Amino acid sequence: MQGLINQSQTIENCLGQSRHQCLQALLDAGIESLDFGHWLAIPNQQLLLVFRHQRCVAIDGYQQAA
Repeated sequence: MQGLINQSQTIENCLGQSRHQCLQALLDAGIESLDFGHWLAIPNQQLLLVFRHQRCVAIDGYQQAA
């Protein structure tokens, strides 16, 4: 449980950060991510970090297709 709380805090801390800072923070916390387009996907939490002008502006949830 504590690990998920730490991961959630790491992800929330990405808001306002650059893409590079977010990638590094996720890597340091051992959180797997996929980098594509204007997003960083975090599959194990079904979250997308949304970037505009290389800054994280939102964290959105998604559902995987069946």
